[in-house]
Amino acid sequence: MARLAASSLLSWYLGALLGLAVGEVAYLVFPSTITHPEAFAVVGMAAYFTAIVRAPLTGIVLIVEMTNTYAQMLPLLVACFSAYAVADFVMDRPIYEALLERDLARDGRLQDLQAPLVLEYMVQEGARFEGKHVHELGLPDGCILVTLHRGLMETVPTMQTRLEAGDRLTAVIAPQAAEALLVLREGCDSLPTQE
Repeated sequence: MARLAASSLLSWYLGALLGLAVGEVAYLVFPSTITHPEAFAVVGMAAYFTAIVRAPLTGIVLIVEMTNTYAQMLPLLVACFSAYAVADFVMDRPIYEALLERDLARDGRLQDLQAPLVLEYMVQEGARFEGKHVHELGLPDGCILVTLHRGLMETVPTMQTRLEAGDRLTAVIAPQAAEALLVLREGCDSLPTQE
């Protein structure tokens, strides 16, 4: 838990530094337009937090609470939702999901799940799951695919649903099906290219 708190604080600090750097550069380029370059630090904190955690509204609310003002609401909205879109576009996983999977996979502790997990995976191009039907994936009992996002369409996958690159799958994993974490991760990641 302390490691998660430290990573959140580090994201706030790095975001503030990056935002301040952008503000200072903007002030040098447009000195008559930018009157408070330090305000960029606050917006940078929220945007960086959003990109790492994938929680734009949380980032905005935390900054509004910290500053006790709504004056930066528009820049916060634009920066946070832009950061979310960029992180989603580059298919970067949220930090808490990545840390959870790493911790569960370390030392064979996959069987230590205490409660069901809800995780999202994206089928990468060239992945083992690409082009397969759901019944061919080899998912263990206790792992259910509950939604499939393909472009703007959202459906509930059936056994006959064929997966394509770019599909986002939401899976519910029961404690007794912890090995599904590895099956889903390996099946959705791109296969290494042979050279």
